[in-house]
Amino acid sequence: MPNVEHRALVVGAGNAGTAHADALKSLGIEVVGPLSGTATVADLAPLRDPAVDVVHVTTANDLHPPLVREALRAGKHVVCEKPLAGDLHGAEQMAEWARLSDRHTTVFQNYRFLPLVAELAWRVAAGELGPVHLARGAYLQDWLLLGSDDNWRLDTSRGGLSRTAADIGVHWLDLVETITGRHVEAVIAQVGYLHGRKTEDHAGLLIRFSGGLQGTCTLSQASAGRRNEIELSLDGSAGSATWLSERRDELWVGARDRSPQIVTRSRLHSPSARQLAQRQAGPEEGRRNLLAAFYGSLDGTPPPVPLPTFDDGLRHVRFAEAVIVSSRRRAWVEIEEMKATSVEVRS
Repeated sequence: MPNVEHRALVVGAGNAGTAHADALKSLGIEVVGPLSGTATVADLAPLRDPAVDVVHVTTANDLHPPLVREALRAGKHVVCEKPLAGDLHGAEQMAEWARLSDRHTTVFQNYRFLPLVAELAWRVAAGELGPVHLARGAYLQDWLLLGSDDNWRLDTSRGGLSRTAADIGVHWLDLVETITGRHVEAVIAQVGYLHGRKTEDHAGLLIRFSGGLQGTCTLSQASAGRRNEIELSLDGSAGSATWLSERRDELWVGARDRSPQIVTRSRLHSPSARQLAQRQAGPEEGRRNLLAAFYGSLDGTPPPVPLPTFDDGLRHVRFAEAVIVSSRRRAWVEIEEMKATSVEVRS
């Protein structure tokens, strides 16, 4: 619970906005909204409300830059849904605005705030797996499998040219980066499109991270029966570990010279993981933990795990753009090459 009373404005009246508002209320934070993103861009007055100190941007991707810009101008702290923006130019601007402001900002990477994810990060840092050489896994959904399925993310003018990598791939990427401390450097991708769509429905990725870490990941929003499933496995010289979102309160840890063990939230070693596990478990646990950490940071309380930054968000937008460029070039693409001034991605 925050030490100081805060008042949040949630902009974006879809599912994400409702989820933010509900999580905030569960933490005892007063909420205004959710308000329509389109209406708020047309009339920015709610962002200037002196009674509001934090703005949550949960709209379609194309509205993130103008809303974040005005919120920061008005002196508000900002929580922005991922991806940070729908294109490189918007993401670069937002990261710069955040750096120039004296406000707290975060991008909504909620999975890193789950207890067993924090536990895995602690075990990797402690050397229990040895040097990690391979990250492998998948993020699978089925909600856009059919040609009749519809969402604003299918519209490139609202969501951007990448959908699956930008929407769910960045979650998987953030888990690898957070747990291993290695940032993405390059990617080679093969993507697939269904029903004549202009944004990718599935993708197969080979990823190079800093320090020589290799990654392989399958992404899909068209895998029947897979509602929202993440798998992340890490292989090191001394052991391996697997975390599954469908069994989010368990962590499989294997070694060559002993039987695998299952770590549960009642057997956590990490102080950060134990702190995160104090709240009630459930599907919204990561969301509540992230928001509690962010609002706590406004009051001077260090977060149990690092809060995602807009620079993280910018790097992830560059990654999603690199996936599309790589699939078209049929070649490796360096993440640092993805800059609005040096590359143009056409639909």
